[in-house]
Amino acid sequence: MTNLPIDRLRSLGRLKPLSAATHAVLSVLTMALMIAAVPQPEAAASEGDKPSGLEVAKDSDKAQRSDSEYNVMTMTLENSRGQQRIRTIEGYSHELSGDEEHRFAKFLEPSDVKDTTLLTYDYRDEDDDIWLYLPALKKVKRILSSNKTDYFMGSDFTYWDMENLDFINWTYALTGEETIDGVDCWIVEATPANDEEKKESGYEKTASWISKKDHLPRRVDFHDLKGRHAKRLTTADIRPTSDSDPRPRAHKLTMENYVTKHKTVLVMEKLALDVAVDEEIFSQRNMRQ
Repeated sequence: MTNLPIDRLRSLGRLKPLSAATHAVLSVLTMALMIAAVPQPEAAASEGDKPSGLEVAKDSDKAQRSDSEYNVMTMTLENSRGQQRIRTIEGYSHELSGDEEHRFAKFLEPSDVKDTTLLTYDYRDEDDDIWLYLPALKKVKRILSSNKTDYFMGSDFTYWDMENLDFINWTYALTGEETIDGVDCWIVEATPANDEEKKESGYEKTASWISKKDHLPRRVDFHDLKGRHAKRLTTADIRPTSDSDPRPRAHKLTMENYVTKHKTVLVMEKLALDVAVDEEIFSQRNMRQ
């Protein structure tokens, strides 16, 4: 277990002893996109057969699932003129079961966004609960399903983008193969299964390039309801979590918005896996502290 953020966790009074069974990880804002150690793929009909799009998506989802994580990341917002704003975010995640995950993200700087907090209860088979705390208003705001297409804090990530994969309201198809930067990938196209989900997500479809070897996505394209290729997410700096932890992580993610000519870059600065966090972190009361 890494010691990187232990002092930070102790100062919060929320570090607990780990059991031998505890193991790790998920990043706030990028939980559906930054993948941990990869399990064996679901079996295809016979050896050598291509997997279905659903199998690839489920393998990817399994790889994302973990018990907990602590991280600190920088978020750089860049407009069409190259002007940048840089923010620092501290995040925690905790998976209660395969059907429910809690996530907490708090802005540390700069001063104009400091203490702004996002709390998410992500459910597998029902609408998520999302709350945003705005310190200037001293108010916790609930994010409704109808608002999930809104962009989070001026970034190019919508609230929907930060949710986990949905196998109830989306269908997945394997549409091809491609090599990206020397990495052989499956291409999986996902489409909303109903009009309600299409409206809630704001997307007509997405296409993901997922590594055949490690299951980490290299690219995700987002097509909006007007049929435009609206955004592209790319992952980079994929390497082991630490010298003592070989599990791969994408330490840099870039979301480019082709419609607004804006982009958001997330860089992982600190990462602690297998850290047990107090469930009290994931409360509306803690959002105000």
